[in-house]
Amino acid sequence: MSTNSRKHKGFSREDNAEKPKASSKFIPKSIAPYWRSVDAAYERQLGRLPAWLTPWVRDLVDVALNVLVIIVILRLLLGADMLVPLVVVTSESMVHESGDLGWITWLNNKGVGNSTLSAFPLQDGFNMGDMIVVKDPKATLGDVIIYERDLDHLTFSSRDPIIHRVVGIVHVKDYVPVSVEGTLDCMSMTQFTPYVDKVIACQRNSGYCPYTRYPKGGDFSLFITKGDHNDASDQCNPKMQISYPVNDAQVTGRAFIRLPYLGWPKLLLSLIFRILALPFQMLS
Repeated sequence: MSTNSRKHKGFSREDNAEKPKASSKFIPKSIAPYWRSVDAAYERQLGRLPAWLTPWVRDLVDVALNVLVIIVILRLLLGADMLVPLVVVTSESMVHESGDLGWITWLNNKGVGNSTLSAFPLQDGFNMGDMIVVKDPKATLGDVIIYERDLDHLTFSSRDPIIHRVVGIVHVKDYVPVSVEGTLDCMSMTQFTPYVDKVIACQRNSGYCPYTRYPKGGDFSLFITKGDHNDASDQCNPKMQISYPVNDAQVTGRAFIRLPYLGWPKLLLSLIFRILALPFQMLS
């Protein structure tokens, strides 16, 4: 055997020797033993599966972990007040049809000028089935917010949170409405006192509380909200009132980025589950 062959053979044995996984170099030494134990246990469990199933399970776990990491990073960076800072649009209330400027006309007719409208985000709206990345809940006029429903308006549709635009704000100082931004639609500032009283009842446990989330002090905001495609605000819709004026504690986040169509798998799965559940609902 030639010298070159022996060298090549020796190189092959060394190269084929088992080496630590490349990713282990990034694990802190303090937790490396625990990581190796968990990893070994995971590999043992995979080894018990049929050979054809193992790569599928491994890929699914990898995808799930990657999605979890992305969600955690988004949650920390964007500060949304929800476990998963992603929402799926389940209705057409924020659709903007081509050439239709009705949502702008509605606001103009309510006294909101174009100079104010020019600063509004998401001016192209979004469609049913879109996915929305959500950021912190510090809402201002024009923001598209995600808010939890009050307890008196849970039955008009589903119990999903609402994602609509802030078209008006009443600022409350020491439990007194003091100023207005935007439009209040069919309401006036004096009509907001009962909703301040509802917040007080929640805080002091002194009466019926229609909110699961409410401000902790006397300075807060109450929002008038509207789907851009709707004819009236959530608080003044003659066909169906959707919500009381929304207090700022009900807001769990603001729409930040639209991801078109990515929410359709969730909507389709929800539809399938509802169809499968129909026989059980009829029997109950």
